[in-house]
Amino acid sequence: MELFWKTIKSLNSKERLASFFLLAIFFPSTISIILKDSNSFSQNTGSKIYTEALVGQITHLNPVYTELSDVDSDISSLIFSGLVRYNPKTKEFDEDIATHTLSEDKLIYTFTLKNGIIWEDGLEMTADDIYFTYVDVIQNENFKNPILKSNFQGVKIEQPNSRTITFTLNAPNSFFYSELTTGILPKHILQDTPVEDIDKSDFNKSPIGAGPYKVEGSYQTNSDSTSTVTLIRNDKYFGATPSIEKIRFIAYTNINELIDNRSVWHGAGRIKSSQIADIDTSDLSSISYELPQYTALFLNTDSKFLGKNKVRLAISKAIDKTQILSITSYTKQIDTPLLELNQNNWSNKYNLSESQGALFDSGWKFNEAEIFRKNADQETLSLRLIRRDFSNTNENQEKTFSDVSAVIAEQLKVVGIEVKIEAYEVAALNEIIINRDYDMLLSGQSLGYNLDTFSFWHSSQSNENGLNLSNYQNPKADYLIENIRKTFGQTEKEEDLTSLATVIADDVPAVFLFTPTYYYLVDKSISGINLENILLPKDRFANISEWIFN
Repeated sequence: MELFWKTIKSLNSKERLASFFLLAIFFPSTISIILKDSNSFSQNTGSKIYTEALVGQITHLNPVYTELSDVDSDISSLIFSGLVRYNPKTKEFDEDIATHTLSEDKLIYTFTLKNGIIWEDGLEMTADDIYFTYVDVIQNENFKNPILKSNFQGVKIEQPNSRTITFTLNAPNSFFYSELTTGILPKHILQDTPVEDIDKSDFNKSPIGAGPYKVEGSYQTNSDSTSTVTLIRNDKYFGATPSIEKIRFIAYTNINELIDNRSVWHGAGRIKSSQIADIDTSDLSSISYELPQYTALFLNTDSKFLGKNKVRLAISKAIDKTQILSITSYTKQIDTPLLELNQNNWSNKYNLSESQGALFDSGWKFNEAEIFRKNADQETLSLRLIRRDFSNTNENQEKTFSDVSAVIAEQLKVVGIEVKIEAYEVAALNEIIINRDYDMLLSGQSLGYNLDTFSFWHSSQSNENGLNLSNYQNPKADYLIENIRKTFGQTEKEEDLTSLATVIADDVPAVFLFTPTYYYLVDKSISGINLENILLPKDRFANISEWIFN
């Protein structure tokens, strides 16, 4: 079996800000005749085994680190259960391991653990485990996941008794409930491990959870750079029992390997339309889906030449999104970061004459002998466009970002703006982002479950630890963002969302480009998969109990 996996060559692919190419793949049952060992498609138990391939690397089968990797998030979602779970069918967040109440002032969430929640090793879960997860780990100053940690800053968490946990907020936050989907950790396993060492613990390879599946053995990193893990049904799980007894995950390091191994999988997720042509789809069904994420050109409002609104407006007017979409595999244009709204109402429409007029009005004029505009001080209107370098991790993503940035540079050159493109690998790019050392940044943002814009557009997040990549600051926008947080119910939020979209459109802190459309290619023998309304890639497993392998 080891020799078989050595034939699968691959390159590493992993990203925090964008860890965007999730692939789900299953081996055909016919190979079960050939592969007879524990890593095969054996049907000795009478149940077929799903093998799903992912693009990336398995590193932490631990729910408190899964924001950093879609691969880990997908697998961990089957191993662990949380206080809350997302239900794509209803587009609501349901109670999972506990019931809850919310105080009249919308500040105190009280959770009471349900009876019969058992860890896979046989011990019963208590509120001690919940308190340990959120207070002893997530709120610990040495916890190494800043994304998850920031969600619970300032939240007072208490344990009145062995069955109850309370979360007290400083102000009402309608998005807070959706933050409680994090899988609960077993205190009896991890209580003696220093928080700063949990990310290096063997628990990440052989976790103990309370979800519908459990790890059989531990995950393995193979000599060909693939990583593999097998999950089996957890007979102590409190919820509906899946019909699929085993799921085997293989993490390849690039999508080309996935395509090259078409003969051994049943399905693949996060496939672009441009990649489908390279795949034999004769026995596959194709399901399209979108996620709440977008790619944008962020304009640093603190940079020397982008402080003026008219210069940013000119950039927006000079960019032809139709041309940009034509060179990508995407079809859906984005014009506002508020994805709940009709996108067509918020666009600064492509108009070269208006772009040139805005530049002239802001003091940037053409000299007949020059290609680029200059101001009264004879400074050239030259901007640095920074992007992620994917050349060593994801060839398709590299082509997309390289092509899009090149087209943007050409379009801005038409109106006299010089664009210097710089590409950096993730470590160097993160340092540049922390220091906001750029004029323009081509990047993606994922809103995940709650569509809360606070982290991305509130002025308090325009610092080295924040995700306000444009350094955008507007008191009116802050007020609206805060009010949207305090408002419960989508209908009630509509007016503030519309007002916020107008404010952002007028200020032009970014040029919003597109949202990706993905395809899930699934063998026709597999039924019950429902991708409608999923918000994160792992949500395809939300109805795993209904999947049937015919």
